[in-house]
Amino acid sequence: MIRYIDQYKEEIKNKRVLLRVDYNVPIENGKVKDETRIIQSKETIDLLLSMNCDIILLTHLGRPKTEEDKKKYSTKNILDYLNEKNIFGCKVEFIDNFEKKLNYSGRKVYLFENVRFFEGETKNSLELAKNFSSYGDVFVNDAFGSLHRVHSSVAGISNFLPTYFGLLVKKEIENLSKFFNPMRPFTVILGGAKISDKLGLIKKIKADNIIICGAMALTIYKKMGKNIGKSLYEDIDVSELLDDRRIVLPDSFVVTDENFENRLVRSIEVIEDNMVAVDTVVDEKMVSIIKSSRMVFWNGPVGIFEKGFNEGSLSILEALSYVHGFRVVGGGDTVRFINSVLKQDYSKYVDFVSTGGGATLEFLERETLEAIEYIQNNTVRG
Repeated sequence: MIRYIDQYKEEIKNKRVLLRVDYNVPIENGKVKDETRIIQSKETIDLLLSMNCDIILLTHLGRPKTEEDKKKYSTKNILDYLNEKNIFGCKVEFIDNFEKKLNYSGRKVYLFENVRFFEGETKNSLELAKNFSSYGDVFVNDAFGSLHRVHSSVAGISNFLPTYFGLLVKKEIENLSKFFNPMRPFTVILGGAKISDKLGLIKKIKADNIIICGAMALTIYKKMGKNIGKSLYEDIDVSELLDDRRIVLPDSFVVTDENFENRLVRSIEVIEDNMVAVDTVVDEKMVSIIKSSRMVFWNGPVGIFEKGFNEGSLSILEALSYVHGFRVVGGGDTVRFINSVLKQDYSKYVDFVSTGGGATLEFLERETLEAIEYIQNNTVRG
C-alpha cells in the first residue's frame, strides 16, 4: 500500500518535512522557462504548510558534470524564481551544504542545492541519504518524474526516516492507472526522437491503436528499406514492430534541407537523399482514429516544434478536442509544446498532464516504478 500524506496527517503535522520534488525544469540565462512541475507541486506544499510543517525541498537539476555546470544548474536559479513569484506565500531560504543547522519553527520553506552536486546521489549512496535525512523528521516523495530512479534523495532517505508520498504522485498514479483497464478504443500517440526508450511500452500497453510519428516512424521506415534522406533515426532492431497490426505510420512528412529551409511535403516513397524530415503530416486516417477513441495517451511532439515545425503536433492537439473520453499528455517536450500553445488552459484538449517523462512511460509499462518498490521495502515506519 502506498502511504499518501493526506491519509497520515497526524503523523506529519508539526514536523520538519524533507520533501523530494522534481524541479528539473528548463533554465535559460538563469531563468525558469517552464514552471509546470513547480506549479503542480504546490498542492502538496500548501497542505504541508497548513499542517504547520517546515519544508526542506530537494531536487536535481540537469546533469551537471563540470565546474561550469555547477553555475548553470545551481538551484539558486529556481530559488530566485520561487521568491520573485512568491509561489508559496513566504520567502524560501537556501541551503548549499550540510553545515547549516535548522531549528524547527513551523511554516518555513528551504531549498537545498542541486542534489546531483553531491557525490553518490545517482548511485544511491546511503551515507549521502543519511546526511539528507538529518534535516528532516519525515520524508515525503512527490517527485513522480524521478521515481524510476533509485537515487539517494529519491529512495535512499527512506532507510532513515518514515516515508510518505505526496499529492502529485497520488494524482499521477490514479490517472495513469486508468490505462491498465482502458475504455475502448484506446489510442497511443508516440513522437519524439528515440524509439528505443519506448519499445517496452509498445509491447506491453493494452492499446487498440499505436500511432507512431516523427523520428520514431523514420526508424521503422529505415528498417523497411525506405529512403529517409538525412533524417534523424536510430540504428536499432525494430523488426518486431513490423508485424504489429496496432501500429499506424504516417504516409508523408514535411521535409527541408539541412539548414531547415525550403520546406516541402513528401511521401515516404519519394524522400530524396539530401532531405531532412522535420515534421509529420497527420493525415485523415490518424485524425479519424484519434477522434473516435475513448482513451488517448500522447507522448512526444511529432515534429521539431522548437524550430517552428509544429503543424503535425497542432493537428493532434486539435483532434484531441473532439475526443469524448479520457486524454493524457506526458513527457517534458510534449508539455512544453502544449504550454506554448495553450498557456496551461488544458480543459478543452487534455484531461490530465503527466509531469513524468521516462517515469510515465515506465509506469505504463510495468504498472509500478523502481523507487516506489524500493521505498515500500525499506522505509522506516512512523
